Amino acid sequence: MKKQFKIGEYAIGGIIAVTIANNTCTIEAKDYNTKETLNGYNFKFNKTQKLEIIYCLEDLTTSYYADNIYNYIKTNF
Repeated sequence: MKKQFKIGEYAIGGIIAVTIANNTCTIEAKDYNTKETLNGYNFKFNKTQKLEIIYCLEDLTTSYYADNIYNYIKTNF
């Protein structure tokens, strides 16, 4: 399952892409125009990694969008 959040100026690059497959979550910051990956993180998802995922998302975007993206990740696992 893959979803892109086109956030614009509130995120590094403008797009945060989340890919969920086989209990692995990949979070990437992509450039809005070229779709090139600027930064990325991989996680083996479990409930104890919530803070690590939130810190990663807050590194890429604001806390508001980080919370929204984390809620998407949490509901799709």
